[in-house]
Amino acid sequence: MPGQNKFPRRERLTKQSEYLDVYRNGEKQVGRAFICYAVRRHGQGRKLGIAVSRKIGKAVVRNRLKRYVREVFRTHRSCLADDAHVVFVARPAAAALDYAACEDAIQALLRKGGLLSG
Repeated sequence: MPGQNKFPRRERLTKQSEYLDVYRNGEKQVGRAFICYAVRRHGQGRKLGIAVSRKIGKAVVRNRLKRYVREVFRTHRSCLADDAHVVFVARPAAAALDYAACEDAIQALLRKGGLLSG
């Protein structure tokens, strides 16, 4: 079904206040390539935020990392907790990752935080 794997606006963190809430109240998991902040918000659904600094690289690299993170979230959201608000912050080591390595790094952080089943 074509519409099943969309990434709708309701599943994105869009406001600065939402990001700040996750940073302040969320649990932090640190990996080599990413930092994952996650908080549970009952009744608000799962949401994703991505932060990639200019220190990571040029726009092409930053946009590629954001696409990778969105794709991992989109394809694995059925295994993700329904009420999780998650923010991924890219670290400089992330710039050298391909999609498979990025997927492994993100899944490891989500598992470590208890947000991913399986």
